[in-house]
Amino acid sequence: MHITRRLWVGVPITALLLVLIVGMLTATAGSASAASWLPPTDISGVNELIDGRPKVAVDPAGNAVAIWERHVGGKQIVEASERPAGGEWSAPEKVSLANEEGRESQVAIDDSGNAYAVWAEEGTSLTYVIRYAVRPLGGEWSVPENLSSPFQGGIPQIALAAAAGAVAVWTIDDGDDMVVQAAVRPAGGEWSEPENLSDVSADAGPPDEEAESPDVGINAAGEAVAVWQHFDGSNDIVQAAAHPAGGEWSEPDDLSETGQNAHEPQVAIDPDGDAVATWNRWGGSALIVQAAVRSGGDWSEPEDLSEARLTGEAAPVAIDAAGNAVAVWLHPDDGHHINRGILQAAVRPAGGEWSEPEDLSAAGEDQAANNPALAMNGAVGAVAVWRQNDGGEYRVLASVRPPGGEWSEPEDLSAAGEDADLPDLSLDAAGNGIAVFGRNGDDGPLVQASGYDFVGPRLDALQIPATGTAGESISFSASPFDMFLAGTSWTFGDGQGAGGNAVSHTYSAAGTYQVTASAVDDAGNTSTRVGAIAIAAAPTKPPPPPPAPACIVPQLAGKTLARAKTALAAAGCELGTIRKPKQQKGKKRRVFVVKSSRPGPGAKPADGKVHLKLGPRPRKAHR
Repeated sequence: MHITRRLWVGVPITALLLVLIVGMLTATAGSASAASWLPPTDISGVNELIDGRPKVAVDPAGNAVAIWERHVGGKQIVEASERPAGGEWSAPEKVSLANEEGRESQVAIDDSGNAYAVWAEEGTSLTYVIRYAVRPLGGEWSVPENLSSPFQGGIPQIALAAAAGAVAVWTIDDGDDMVVQAAVRPAGGEWSEPENLSDVSADAGPPDEEAESPDVGINAAGEAVAVWQHFDGSNDIVQAAAHPAGGEWSEPDDLSETGQNAHEPQVAIDPDGDAVATWNRWGGSALIVQAAVRSGGDWSEPEDLSEARLTGEAAPVAIDAAGNAVAVWLHPDDGHHINRGILQAAVRPAGGEWSEPEDLSAAGEDQAANNPALAMNGAVGAVAVWRQNDGGEYRVLASVRPPGGEWSEPEDLSAAGEDADLPDLSLDAAGNGIAVFGRNGDDGPLVQASGYDFVGPRLDALQIPATGTAGESISFSASPFDMFLAGTSWTFGDGQGAGGNAVSHTYSAAGTYQVTASAVDDAGNTSTRVGAIAIAAAPTKPPPPPPAPACIVPQLAGKTLARAKTALAAAGCELGTIRKPKQQKGKKRRVFVVKSSRPGPGAKPADGKVHLKLGPRPRKAHR
């Protein structure tokens, strides 16, 4: 089934399914700022013709990567922007080569922050090859390499997911049939050789069998599940295959009933390897959203989720770590007009039953909702984004359903007065998320991102010394974390403060002080931690000795050396060099006295030193 959509650049196209899965310290509660969506940020260049749906992937730690395609010099290239947790979006960079024609790009990011991009490179005469590039956390995109062999036919459809490693599935034309292929890249390893998932054996059916619309999910254990639609000669049926970590792909299982057409399957997998798949079933007169659940390796019988309708789109599905699942889809409020589409949702608690459909968007003519995207985890619950026509403009709206709660009123993520379209969404482990979408304003088309700030920052590795001394510089530090961190501040309990992750402070008086570290995010959520530090009084210093008297050379002539030294010390002078004649052998030992000093009496030498010249004391005259 083909669905006509209108791209945000205003170009109507026939859309093919494109999916991404991929001291004594005390902590205090964060301040009361509610979870909220942040204003949109431009992440692509302005006035660039963007083609297709921008995609985004966020790892558990909050590092994000967005990818899109734009036209440059007659070529359609793949570009990306990266945002480290708590940081800013990077300038756009090319992922595909400048001379390549990139299409159907997908991006995913694994639990270690490694990003994977996969796209179809279009060559001459409708020749394609699946290409990939990898970007390690904090690194650069690798040079593109081939993931598949070249093939001819229609534009391939690609799906990509990452958690413990990555898995990619795509369609190729093998000359006889459209075939779904897959490649797996284990954590720290290399991509496997492509493997056919759909059955192309001679006895599988007529030679014109077609497999299309693949989707795939992978969990943190490296287990993967892929789904696709397969034409059996009479009808399109939904099939699935599973890939255990380090194992082989299973034979395809039929999920939908025979004798009825089933289209556009979607799949999500939880940490235990259980999965849920959704699709649109055409019963001959109407479309119905159906679902099947995989538990313990076996798929359940299909179950109807929606009421009958004549038109619709793919029904995104998500599952959290506990096995709770959510599906969303479009349902025309009059049953058949797509321009009256309402976004509906159903919820399935782990091991339970699907709920009745619930409307998320408004009903009415020219109020159509379409292009939904969905993400889920156990912290925030489920988050849905979609495009809504408000009768004059296309808006990107969002609704959040907390665990066990109700869907919130839709919130507008896009800027007023500008058409927005084709949103995508991904969450981190804490429940923070990023939505990306196209925007077509007065300054031309571009890609924007809006953050969902769900929780306040963490303050890790807090260092507040237990003791210190007045007058000495003391160091304090913390390692705050938040996907949208704005800054860190400190108060030291003496009326002083500082800002930054690592600071120092000097106390002027003894006492016990309360030190508070605070981290705030872009939504105003604040987290604080408090510690006490005991400051001892500065040690008492002994009084300085009296200054030495200035040296004034005394009268030294005729004094013995011992008496000269005494006189010099009393005058504040220091004895310098001494010159005296040698004692002659055989002669009676004589007594030496000062003959002269340098400088002479009354002088004030700058260095305080007095140099002496000695000579024999004169003999007394005999009477």
